[in-house]
Amino acid sequence: MNGIIESRLQEYNTMVTEYINNVIDGYDAPKDLKEACAYSINAGGKRIRPALFLMTLEAFEKTICDKETAFASSLEMIHTYSLIHDDLPAMDNDDYRRGKLTSHKVFGEAMAILTGDTLLNMAFETMLKNSVSKNDIRAMYEIAKASGSSGMVGGQVLDINSCATVREIMHMYALKTGALFKASVLSAAILSGCGKRKLKHLDDYTMHLGIAFQLRDDIIDRTKINPLTGKPKNSDEKNNKSTYISRRGLENSKKKLHEHTRNAVDALKTFPKSFDILRECALYLDDRSN
Repeated sequence: MNGIIESRLQEYNTMVTEYINNVIDGYDAPKDLKEACAYSINAGGKRIRPALFLMTLEAFEKTICDKETAFASSLEMIHTYSLIHDDLPAMDNDDYRRGKLTSHKVFGEAMAILTGDTLLNMAFETMLKNSVSKNDIRAMYEIAKASGSSGMVGGQVLDINSCATVREIMHMYALKTGALFKASVLSAAILSGCGKRKLKHLDDYTMHLGIAFQLRDDIIDRTKINPLTGKPKNSDEKNNKSTYISRRGLENSKKKLHEHTRNAVDALKTFPKSFDILRECALYLDDRSN
């Protein structure tokens, strides 16, 4: 099944990247700002969040049209904005992202801030332009909530404040990474007309998946060199970041990753075979940490 996941990731990556570049090309903005937006969007990455959105639509056997592609692409715009701001000197102060110089190293700090701001606004303009129903607005609200202070931004605040305990670290993971994972799956489920009971199970799936994904990133940071992270090995340790590994060690982190992966898969046990794509996605991401 790993081959199918790889194929989907590649297919959806191409679809989303092409869509975003078309949006940027037609966007009413200064040329240098559009250039900076395109630089970060085209810096690489698996496009996991839009892929999760599109895989969820696939699981619900829903046809992917322009609106769905717009929502998936908007998730990547939001994710990219967060990475640009994460890399800033006032945040993580990283020189490289995905093996390339970060936005502020190429375009300057002020332009990097404005580029992130632009991509965030572009995402909501894109979704609004393609929203026609109450479910569309509900899905967009789920994404907005996950992107803000009760989700990703709140997690970033916890991260820069250096979590003191394992519980605080896990809460930070659930917000900083897990919230946008959750929004990716739940917004697609909402567009598919999913009921409350199934949404609860999908919520559980994404909570565990998001934490597992962040644990995976921590393990990669500790054990592997580029190109998986595009950053120097042990960058978290050098930046004095509080991580699960820094509190519990590498082997316990791997056990915790596998535990959350199993819980993610178990959350879908009552779902039909069409949801194998989401089950296998969790197992694929777990396997990629080894």
